[in-house]
Amino acid sequence: MENKKTVYYETLIKKEWSYTTGAVVMAILAVMLATFAGSWGVAGPLVTWGGKFLTLLGVNADSWKMYQGSLAKYRFLNNQGSLTDVALVFGAMISCLLAAQWKIRGIKSIRQVWAAIIGGFLMGFGVGISPGCNIGAMFSSIPAFSLSGWIFLAFVFLGALVGGKVFAQWFLPPVSHERRAKRKNLSPEQHRRNRTIQIGAGAALIAAWLVFALATREAAPSAGFMLFIGMGIGYALQRSRFCFTAAYRDPVLTGSTKMTKALLIALAASTIGFAGIHISRYGADLSKLPETAPGGAVGLHLVMGSFIFGIGAVLAGGCACGIFVRVGEGSIQSLIALAFFIAGSTIGAPLMTNVVRKSPLLYSGKVVYLPQLLGGFGPAILIQLLVLLLLWVAADRWEQHKLRR
Repeated sequence: MENKKTVYYETLIKKEWSYTTGAVVMAILAVMLATFAGSWGVAGPLVTWGGKFLTLLGVNADSWKMYQGSLAKYRFLNNQGSLTDVALVFGAMISCLLAAQWKIRGIKSIRQVWAAIIGGFLMGFGVGISPGCNIGAMFSSIPAFSLSGWIFLAFVFLGALVGGKVFAQWFLPPVSHERRAKRKNLSPEQHRRNRTIQIGAGAALIAAWLVFALATREAAPSAGFMLFIGMGIGYALQRSRFCFTAAYRDPVLTGSTKMTKALLIALAASTIGFAGIHISRYGADLSKLPETAPGGAVGLHLVMGSFIFGIGAVLAGGCACGIFVRVGEGSIQSLIALAFFIAGSTIGAPLMTNVVRKSPLLYSGKVVYLPQLLGGFGPAILIQLLVLLLLWVAADRWEQHKLRR
């Protein structure tokens, strides 16, 4: 019995999961969230958080056109994005604590600080004019059959390539030939004590979630559920080390496509789940489809925003959800990036409202829903899965080609 407990602990908690396992778990939880609440997004609440911060500084941000009084009405317990964002941090933290691997990850070079500042700001600015990040505008949009998701994927990929070159040229930490100071070796007793403290802290966070869910079940019945989903996603991402940014960046910079293939599998799994959701909502013949088709608007604003976001994500060291996960792991660099991510979003959003939306050249406002475009759900599902399969094969062959070279 003791051996079985050890095996379960090592498999579920201590050992790293495969990229594919983490990506598929993330996809399943995202579909669950979409089924019972709403589509998963990460960047949406950041503009609100920025506005609330400005309010604390005495700025009447609520009178701005993009807020229109929404800051006064904002309630954390009823805001899905805010709950799942915070839960990402706690999910990653719980993962590290239960594995006794949590620690403060400090800054090793001033270049890390500048990369976090510039990268975080560019991510936020890109989100402001897209609008949307790699989750809401891509990972939740492609399975939801929105053409905007595919456009975001294409240009965030190009942005990541540029970001990789910029990072290698200007922000890669210099090679140090100095000997690192020897780490203090802990005694077996200190190791056991540290392990006990961390596992206890992880268990305490899980207990705190249960207490929170029970305490808020009347005021906000779905708050506990949304926290659970967010924590589950954060846990899966941390345990598998899955990273959207690496999925865009690695094929060209290192030749590895393992993360890319895991992302494509997750998109395929999500597509099947979302197909069921959409058919139940809109009918197999699109008979219940509202006048405004679901999905994001296509246009030059989407191209610009996703490209800028891709550059920023590489510099910052993580995508939208990756930043929250790394904050949960104890990363100071990601904490700095998050602060400037919020700042960039708060600056980019007014530009979207006051400039981009008023320009026919930049913003068309047109939503392209693939089942409408392709003649129904059947063709849309088949074509989307086929495209994902072809991309998976191309990614696999690219990796084999790079390995042979």
